[in-house]
Amino acid sequence: MESTPRVYDTLVHSLRQPQNWLDRRHLKTLAWMTVGLMPSGTSSLTAWVPSVHRRAVDAQRVVRRFARWLEHARIDVHALDGPRLQQALAEWGHQGLYLALDTSMWWQTSGVVRLSRVSRGRAIPLVWTVLAHASRRGTYEVYQGLLEQVAERLPFRCHVVLTADRGCADTHRMAQLVRLSWHGRLRLNGSCWIYQPGKRPGQVRRLPLSPGQALFWPPVYLTTQA
Repeated sequence: MESTPRVYDTLVHSLRQPQNWLDRRHLKTLAWMTVGLMPSGTSSLTAWVPSVHRRAVDAQRVVRRFARWLEHARIDVHALDGPRLQQALAEWGHQGLYLALDTSMWWQTSGVVRLSRVSRGRAIPLVWTVLAHASRRGTYEVYQGLLEQVAERLPFRCHVVLTADRGCADTHRMAQLVRLSWHGRLRLNGSCWIYQPGKRPGQVRRLPLSPGQALFWPPVYLTTQA
């Protein structure tokens, strides 16, 4: 790995584009946080301190500086990261994009909903939001907002496939996919109804499927709203 000062200088040069930081000190703090995160591999603020190269380093003072940055109300992460995200999506979009919408719990006190780009077996977060309650499931407006944020930054006529768990397989999100001209791979509840032209409707749980078997039905209609 490159020397710490060189990595810091590289990050400062990269992060200051575009010039939409309210305070340059916020930029420098983020650069040092990133420098500390890379070798430590942990989200512990104290573990980042040894990587901070300054003439006199007061560990507690540095940790407080990092903590203030993370809680700063004037730092809009999505506004700062948006232009870089748009540039990356423009380059990725030529091959088509697989997006994953998933949720997780933090310390049984809050939930996180994020939309990530799936690439080479990894999920790269694009946009996210934190729910101030102990639940994995957000409202329709939460999911809708995340999808719209990414859609606004996608290159024209980009082929998008959204993958999501069964909590996202409802008529509101399906309708949104249609409006965005996206494709979807959604896990369905066993109670979900399936309609095929010329056949009687049935529920997912009634399908005669065995492990490893796949069925393809073009066209097909889902839910009681078809």
